[in-house]
Amino acid sequence: MSRSTGMLWPVALFGLLLTGSVHAGLAIITHPDNPEPALTLNQVKRIYLAKARTFPQGGTVRRADQAPDTPAYREFVSKVLGLREQQLNAYWSKMTFTGRGVRPDNVGDDADVRQWILQHRDGLGYIDTGQVNEQVKVLLIVP
Repeated sequence: MSRSTGMLWPVALFGLLLTGSVHAGLAIITHPDNPEPALTLNQVKRIYLAKARTFPQGGTVRRADQAPDTPAYREFVSKVLGLREQQLNAYWSKMTFTGRGVRPDNVGDDADVRQWILQHRDGLGYIDTGQVNEQVKVLLIVP
């Protein structure tokens, strides 16, 4: 690697950090006492779209959503649900109107979701992987 090329890498990384474009991914989390060992991407999608109302191992599930202005919410809608935000809003309007489902609880940001999970053994949420700590159980990592 030439000296000039070697100098560009730190500058480019610093620029990405300033713009907030570096993102580690999402962690799908639950309460540490929840017996569910893991989830697939499709299982998470079905649960969040109210097509499945229990964990695969059994037991009801409560869903926590982040606020729409958070990066984790936008990434979750895109990568996990495979939708645009407008599509998701239309989906929930239809589900609510027909009585087939309601939106997950909107609990705020990463820290709020972690706190909510600690209060709900049957809870399911998502946070930035950089925000995972020993208080939560990770069921899936979405890069």
